[in-house]
Amino acid sequence: MANKLSILIFAFIGGSGRYWIGQSLPATMGFPWATVIVNLLGCFALAWLSHAKRLTAHWPSAVTVGMGIGGIGAFTTFSTFSVETVRMMTQQQWGAVGSYLAVTLIGGILCSALGVWSARKWATFPVIEK
Repeated sequence: MANKLSILIFAFIGGSGRYWIGQSLPATMGFPWATVIVNLLGCFALAWLSHAKRLTAHWPSAVTVGMGIGGIGAFTTFSTFSVETVRMMTQQQWGAVGSYLAVTLIGGILCSALGVWSARKWATFPVIEK
């Protein structure tokens, strides 16, 4: 039950965050910056979350499940990425398509690597005991 509730709560937060970014950064000149940003942030966040949990395990698994499945799942969007790619292809915006694919795919890999690296650094910070 805790996992389901956590997923529900974090999905609301993730979906709201994605909506807010989409409203703050409308597609200008046909390039979907909002989708790029949410997907790159999601790559970083999911890599960080999964590695931080594995390295430290100081919080309940319901939080990891809720943030990963609910929060990051609702925040990121592969379907919008696909629809926007097809839209640009049908409009023959080949430069935008190439840029969008490169930024999303290469950027996603780099953001995931940065997430893993930062989780490892985070796990090595000394804990101050009281």
